[in-house]
Amino acid sequence: MELAVATPLFALLAIAIGTIFIFGVRAYALVLSEWSLQEQVGYAMERMTADLRYAEGAKMEGRKLRVLCRESSGAPHWVEYERTDEAQPRLRRGSQPLTGQSTLGAIGMKTFEAEVDGRTVFLRLVGENQWTGQTYELETAVTWTGKGT
Repeated sequence: MELAVATPLFALLAIAIGTIFIFGVRAYALVLSEWSLQEQVGYAMERMTADLRYAEGAKMEGRKLRVLCRESSGAPHWVEYERTDEAQPRLRRGSQPLTGQSTLGAIGMKTFEAEVDGRTVFLRLVGENQWTGQTYELETAVTWTGKGT
């Protein structure tokens, strides 16, 4: 008799614990995908500002931001930043993607805007987590200290 009463209670308890576990795993995955969004947009902005800080020039050509960069040694060279036109748009530095697919989320670059005003470049990035629809936006202005072109 006790077994007949305990079995349904045990099943109910197991279902409740399983449901809580599944919701916990889902919430954890959503938090990680939002973190991935912030991380990728932040990295892209950090990379661009690092190139611009010591640039010798910058200009917009269509939808591309071109930065005349000097590495630690050697002659300066042009580096291009652009937003791709794909199903999941990315921000690229040359041929290397700065944003995109990761194991933590599908990150699309919703907006990439740059405006060059003399020695100052105004940047605006908006990334979108394509799993959740959340967006993350960063804006900054960088004035370079290089020689200028």
